[in-house]
Amino acid sequence: TTNTNLTRFDDDIDEYEDFKGRIYINSSGATGRYFSLELNEDEEISLWANSQNGNGNIHFEYVADPELQNDAVAVGKELTEINFMAKATGTYRIYDDTDKPSYFRIARKSATYTTVTGSVDVAEAEGIPSDYSIVFKNQLGKTWKLSLADGGSYSIVLPVGYQYEVSLEGAEGYSVDSNTSLEVTEETSSFDISIIKDLVYVEGLADVWDFGASQLDESQYNNMLNEARINSWYDSSITPGTSGINLPDFTAGDLSFTGGGSDRLRTTNLNLTR
Repeated sequence: TTNTNLTRFDDDIDEYEDFKGRIYINSSGATGRYFSLELNEDEEISLWANSQNGNGNIHFEYVADPELQNDAVAVGKELTEINFMAKATGTYRIYDDTDKPSYFRIARKSATYTTVTGSVDVAEAEGIPSDYSIVFKNQLGKTWKLSLADGGSYSIVLPVGYQYEVSLEGAEGYSVDSNTSLEVTEETSSFDISIIKDLVYVEGLADVWDFGASQLDESQYNNMLNEARINSWYDSSITPGTSGINLPDFTAGDLSFTGGGSDRLRTTNLNLTR
């Protein structure tokens, strides 16, 4: 450390302007040399670290059950910030099993929560398994799940300050057709989810994009569009089937459209936004 008020070995960290000290682990792959932290579930740990030879592999391990959580992140010679989230309450170890790491700082952030409510629309998901789950996964890899076989209202408590990807588990052939990304802040209160049955794709058949959502003979065509997919092009605040709405840019598989802002979908199909 450069702080001469601390008991120290040397002051060889002058190149790191934001830091005055580090702990250097002088042994490669020393799994027996580690930090221990007592954490509550959903607490976030941030580390600033690097490794001497550039091939570090830093672990964040739940001592009681490493199979539940033993996250590992590669760390090179450059000083790097890495983040972990505790999946359970208990003791965690931090160590490098490959290189000689230096740890500059460890920060712990306790979780704050908010309740997110909304509706799950399964009108276009005929035959979806009754035991499927909706999964909310944040950028640190922690997941929260809820089950709502027949759709309707839901409520889930999530930590604030993260972006969540929304997906399905146990529902092969079905997908979330609404916005699949949710940013949770202290102001976040609602998020509606729409689930659809995936279009069946058969190799060798012609792909067809029909702009009135007609479903052509499935023995001859892969129908690349249906009513739900066309309506998903529009902002989620627009009720499907609304008239007088300009057509936005969209992507549908290998086909995309770039417009001028005043283009229109004209159709006799009253279920389509048009």
